[in-house]
Amino acid sequence: MSEELSQYANYELGEAFFFLVNSMLTPEGIPYPDCEDFDFISPSWRKLASKEKKSADDLKKIDELYKSEVINMADSCILYMAAKLKKKDYVFNQKEFKEFIKIVDKSMVPNDSVTLNKYNSELDNMFLKIANHGELQGDNLIDKKDWASYVYALDLESEHNEKAEFTGFNLNGKINARNYAVMYNLIRKNEDNMASFKLREAYKNLYA
Repeated sequence: MSEELSQYANYELGEAFFFLVNSMLTPEGIPYPDCEDFDFISPSWRKLASKEKKSADDLKKIDELYKSEVINMADSCILYMAAKLKKKDYVFNQKEFKEFIKIVDKSMVPNDSVTLNKYNSELDNMFLKIANHGELQGDNLIDKKDWASYVYALDLESEHNEKAEFTGFNLNGKINARNYAVMYNLIRKNEDNMASFKLREAYKNLYA
């Protein structure tokens, strides 16, 4: 039996997540240039995060509130996924995940058999990366923690210095089309890449 979801899990919020992120890309995985960001964080978090002089308590609260809102967002997605699949629990195997993705984003499903085989293989890669939060092996099931790590990872934006060297990640509670397109394409590859790394970091930051 899966863990209970957050009391703030909301079907409509989960539905909005999938509708908005799916509308960010063309079937080729290219971001639409004028697509609005999906803002999933509360104004209270933004107000505290924008405070110039933050105390240790402020920083702790910013971290705790952000994690809480990511979990609420993820649990809303999980609730929506279960409802669409008519499931009574909140854990998804590979077949169920692929069925769900094809339900919520029919426009991305190819018509010809050759492209469809490639598409299915990419969904398998995506499933395994999310189910095992970027690790090479795991339980091969998507649960609330795995999806929360995915939402967190979607918000992790890489930062670089003037020499184009990677310096870390930034979080702002928004999923934009450009970052989503990068994750969309990387998470579907059968390799350990930046999507895998972001998922590992997200899981560690949320649950370690």
